[in-house]
Amino acid sequence: MNFEELVNTYAVPACIVSVQKLSAEKWGEIRIIAGNKRYLEDNHLPDDVVFGDLYDKYAPNDHNFESFAFRSAVKKENLHAYIQPDRYEVWLDCNWIPLSMNDGDIYYMVFTMEMFPVVDENKLLDREADVNNDVLKTCIKLHKGNDFEKTMQEVAADVKELCSPRFCRILIRDNATKECIILSEEGEDDVFALNLAMTMEKSLYDITECWIRDIGGSNCIIARNRDEMSMIKERDPTWYKSICDYKVTSLILFPIEYGKEVVGFIWAANFDEKKTQKIKDTLELTSYFIGSFVINHQLFGRLEKMSTTDMLTGLLNRAAMDKRLEAILSKKSEAYMSLGIYFADVNGLKRTNDTYGHPAGDRLLRSAANLLREVFEGYEIYRVGGDEFMVFCPNMDKKTFDEKLNYIRQIQRERGDIILSIGGKFETDSSKIIEDMKEADILMYESKKRYYESIIHEKA
Repeated sequence: MNFEELVNTYAVPACIVSVQKLSAEKWGEIRIIAGNKRYLEDNHLPDDVVFGDLYDKYAPNDHNFESFAFRSAVKKENLHAYIQPDRYEVWLDCNWIPLSMNDGDIYYMVFTMEMFPVVDENKLLDREADVNNDVLKTCIKLHKGNDFEKTMQEVAADVKELCSPRFCRILIRDNATKECIILSEEGEDDVFALNLAMTMEKSLYDITECWIRDIGGSNCIIARNRDEMSMIKERDPTWYKSICDYKVTSLILFPIEYGKEVVGFIWAANFDEKKTQKIKDTLELTSYFIGSFVINHQLFGRLEKMSTTDMLTGLLNRAAMDKRLEAILSKKSEAYMSLGIYFADVNGLKRTNDTYGHPAGDRLLRSAANLLREVFEGYEIYRVGGDEFMVFCPNMDKKTFDEKLNYIRQIQRERGDIILSIGGKFETDSSKIIEDMKEADILMYESKKRYYESIIHEKA
């Protein structure tokens, strides 16, 4: 067959690819045998390109391209992908077309690749009707979902039902806080997350950074069997060991992106190899739509945090306290068997501001906030006014309540710097929280009065 004549019959950029078959599921060398003029121009190949060279002499090494080339040339599958790999700024419309010939263990196929500067929604949705319908249902859930984690849980359950892998997971990563959570169809999977982090001896966020590197500029990782998973072993031996520990025999991993920012991953493992294309199409489309949902959730979370956080001290603010009280009084929050409430006021703030300036006053407020964090770690601490703080301790017992009150007074005496006057009220009926807050406030002002009386007495 005259490969040059054949490839020149294509109006789109096209090349002839040869694939060496090593076994039923393993390939060897992959070469570019011929290419038409548009293929050379679009891929910026030199005029003196030597056809017959290994393909990765002129293009980045790509496991997914190799797998598709093998399936097309050897298994005679017609394959299509509409993708935007990280290494490109354009969308690629790719086809792998088998040729019905071989020379011993060398098989052939035609590869076409058109480039588009912006996404074409029609091409993106050019998949099996049932895949589009199923992903559309997922999109509706994303649109209607008010509970982020519950919605992600439902998406994982849908993917698992559609694709029948042994397990499906969704990892969400926050690039601002460098925190990650892993969700399955049953909810947050802390055990899996912990085991993965322990096995790889990295934080989940650092693991995702490795995954981005492992994808290597492509748009996903597809390993249909243990032979193809050797690629993971070469790139990331520690991850490969973790996979083997979980008895994973096949894996598809897609990044969840918003623009060029990776905000998570979705993956399925131990699936029916015959469903590879359907799983790839399902995860590819699903990850595309999840990205905006994740980024909106994170943006809303940051805005909510800003609206409920005191910018000077980093503590919760008055708005957050009011919202908390409203939830308790309207019974939208659980009823607590017991609770401790403390009010604290910074001593000498006005004098510090007047004498040393407001920057010194700000430092005093931050010192007070840090003292409260030290004593009341794990509880809710609010800055409710200029120099006033409130600490809310649900389900605190009376013994702990007294210990905390005594400890904060003791630690200030030992340090010789009484920053805070404090008063507290212990309660066993959360419906009385407003009355308790008033009583704790009165006790705090009595403490403050004693503090200033002691100063006057010392001066006298």
